[in-house]
This record gives sequence, C-alpha cells and structure tokens, in this order.
Amino acid sequence: MNLQQITPLIEKSLEGLKQDVAACRGANPGQWSFKQKDATVWIDVFNFQTNPDKYYFQVMSPLCAIPDKNVEAFYQDLLEINYQMYGSWMCKKEGWLYVLSLREAAGLDQSEIDATLDRVSFYSTDYYSKLSFKYQGCWAPKPPANNGGSGAPPSGV
Repeated sequence: MNLQQITPLIEKSLEGLKQDVAACRGANPGQWSFKQKDATVWIDVFNFQTNPDKYYFQVMSPLCAIPDKNVEAFYQDLLEINYQMYGSWMCKKEGWLYVLSLREAAGLDQSEIDATLDRVSFYSTDYYSKLSFKYQGCWAPKPPANNGGSGAPPSGV
C-alpha cells in the first residue's frame, strides 16, 4: 500500500472518532494528529528514499517525561507493562516515553487502523494516569515549554 491508498482509510478512522479530518492533517502529506480523551496521538505514513515503494504506518502518543527520581523502579514497571500490552509498546526517545505502534503498511485494512488508533490512545491515557499517580513527586518542576507549536511534547509529566 502507498500513501494514496492509506490516506482515505486513516481519514475514515478519524471521522469514526468524531474528529475534524481537515484539522487533523499535518503540515506534510502522511501526517495527522488528534486528541482523544487525555491522549495526543500522532499518525505518520512514510517511506524511505532507499526503498520508496515500501510504506510504514506509525501511530504514537507522548506519555510522559522520564522521572528524575525512582528511575530504576519506573523502568522495571515499564518492562512489566510492555509485556501486558497488545499491538503496541512503550519506548523511550530522548527524555520522553511514548506509546508506539509501527508496522509495514502492506496489507493494512480499515479494522486494523481503527484498532491501532483506539489502542494507542487508550494505553496512553490509561498508563499516564497510573504512572503519574504511582510516581507522583518524582518529576522535578520544569519551566513551561515554549515549543512554538512544533508538535514536540511539553516539558514534565
């Protein structure tokens, strides 16, 4: 599948979530973002110049910053949580934790897109609540971020 084939499927899923599809579209083709409950969800369909005919479908949601205290226990909990997750996982990039689902776009269908968007937004909302409660006070206060609308996650939890 290529971007032109996947786009209508993604936009149908967004409509099913009662999202304004035009408002969800990113600056570049193959990018969308939306809020579902407390989760911000980013969708990317992309390929690599080295293999332009092979596309990938990625859905991710920023969960929280890595805490400043009790980091070892936090990582232990993440490993145990990852074992329980289905069709997605938590990963760390720089100082942030994300819920992520990534797969080749070949064979992708409407039901899988729907399930992936639901799954990533549910896990992000659910585990943000659980982790921020369990590790309350483990994040040092951070000044408000001025990211200029770059789409980067805000500072802190």
